[in-house]
Amino acid sequence: MPNYYLLLLQFIFWLIALFLFWKSVRYFRRVWRYKKLNSTPFPKSYKSLLQPIEQYQRLSPKQKKKLHFMILLFIDQKEFVGVKMTMNDEIKVIIAFYSSLMRLGFELGEKDQVSRVIVYPQYFIVDDSYMSDGIFYGGRSVLSGQSANGTVVIAWQDVAQNIAQQSKENVIIHEFAHELDFEDGIADGTPILENSNYKRWSEVFSKAFTTLRDLEEMDRSSEGLRLLGHYALSDEAEFFAVCSERFFETPKSLKKYFPDIYRELKEFYRFDMGELFS
Repeated sequence: MPNYYLLLLQFIFWLIALFLFWKSVRYFRRVWRYKKLNSTPFPKSYKSLLQPIEQYQRLSPKQKKKLHFMILLFIDQKEFVGVKMTMNDEIKVIIAFYSSLMRLGFELGEKDQVSRVIVYPQYFIVDDSYMSDGIFYGGRSVLSGQSANGTVVIAWQDVAQNIAQQSKENVIIHEFAHELDFEDGIADGTPILENSNYKRWSEVFSKAFTTLRDLEEMDRSSEGLRLLGHYALSDEAEFFAVCSERFFETPKSLKKYFPDIYRELKEFYRFDMGELFS
């Protein structure tokens, strides 16, 4: 019997040793990749793709330097899958840019749980069928974006239109905001808040959401409702995602009509987009 326990302890010891070895290999491999990418010049072709984007133009040289590295890191680490289309540098760079812009205020690697990006040429259809109390309910939805469990799905046609029209909408920011929201395992419009007050966040977002929904139900409008749009009132998760879109695309308007929401998002993203656009 003692020999049995000794063998068991040795087996557990070797398992722990193998696990620690595997972790150390991953760590040093990640450090090596970081150093290699950090010494890699940012391609001129990538800069050309980003130059028409106003947010990129307004970044300081220091901010661009960090962003360039984050883009290279994103493209290197993420799996890109094209459905009925061929992936190219433009698609990868633009998606990496907006995802990195959202995380520019964070440390490298922080808030970076997305592992795969699936891109369709245009809208895609998902099956919404479900069973309830033995009754089958069939349904389908036409979407331009979706996200779940570290995978973001995007319709490229919508992205191209948003950029060309300098739209207040941005499907990339919208879907990556959902991933940030889901970091705590719940899509409820409240991400993990390191530098914010949960109570204040809840009060600010709930008040705005309820006020706009009341206006919608009374078939009335307002500048704030027109800015965010009716889709933002689908639920709290969509409200946060749409507010994030406006924070990065039309920060001055968001700050004008929803100053409290703007303040909360500025503290969450650790970045002042309004200052960038001033």
